[in-house]
Amino acid sequence: MIASVVRVPWHTAHGGYDRLLDHLPDVRRIAPPRHPGARLAFTAAHRVLGPQCPLPFYPAEHFATDLRVLTSRQPAHVLYGDEQFWFSRHRTRPTAVTYHQPPDQLAGLVPMRVWRRLASRAEQIIVLDPHQQAFFCNLIPEKRVHLVPHGIDTAAFTPAATAPEPGRPLVLTVGWWLRDFGTLDAVHHLLHRRHGGEIELTVVTRQAASRPWHPAARVLEGISEQELISLYRRAAFLLLPLNGASANNALLEALACGTPAVVTDIGGIQHYTGNGPSAVLVPPGDVPAAADAADKLLAELGTADHTARRVAARERAESFAWPLVADQVRTVYRLLGEG
Repeated sequence: MIASVVRVPWHTAHGGYDRLLDHLPDVRRIAPPRHPGARLAFTAAHRVLGPQCPLPFYPAEHFATDLRVLTSRQPAHVLYGDEQFWFSRHRTRPTAVTYHQPPDQLAGLVPMRVWRRLASRAEQIIVLDPHQQAFFCNLIPEKRVHLVPHGIDTAAFTPAATAPEPGRPLVLTVGWWLRDFGTLDAVHHLLHRRHGGEIELTVVTRQAASRPWHPAARVLEGISEQELISLYRRAAFLLLPLNGASANNALLEALACGTPAVVTDIGGIQHYTGNGPSAVLVPPGDVPAAADAADKLLAELGTADHTARRVAARERAESFAWPLVADQVRTVYRLLGEG
């Protein structure tokens, strides 16, 4: 069994979907070539053949793994079908493909007629939430579509060994993709008006310089994984306004660190939060609801209710630990062998 691997640059060392392969040791990783000559050759070929691929994010590295999977005679798992499954759709060997984007994003990548042809070329499709599952079940037989959740490294992302030191409560936001920054700005405005300097507003994003932020917010970019984990552990909660979602790395990382969340109830989010106290779900774009939920969690600090939320957050994350997810993926791999 082989699997195509491209490290997403904004994921931390222990973050991202390819961490799945750490728990599938028999799977050989197919990565972009490292030898300078091979890289030049693939880059040159990408200039000619790359424009034939309609997927909007298809750099030379993805093209290289796509072609290497195409030419392999082994069963394969394409980890990022949204970005890597194009020429390899012509494979004659069994292929599983994981898709990450929510249905509205998928529908915007290529026309539905292209999706029908593309989906039919994968023997098995892995999706991350029930909405994606419905999308692909409209394209191919449902027995070939498997809901296997995104995982989290619960050994790297852990709660603090001791209680955080007293200080200003930290309201933390992490990420950039499908983030509703307009709602975030408005919630920051309300929270700052209500609490002033008594709380700390922090945003960790790869788009720090791309837009204006609320003046009270501290905006960080390029921090280390350990710095990020320290912020998760210290945060009163994760504030995560979203425009869409299937799985969400920041949500899983925060929960694994024992940090509850105020998060938009959209896409696959509820599949990951469940209905317990680990998260407060708010409607999309509802600024008052998000601010009120934030106030509720701030008011609970130091109480048994807040402790219960932290315990529930960690327990919820443990149900998505990578070893458990890897066992489910092995079931899909066995179906490839039967095909």
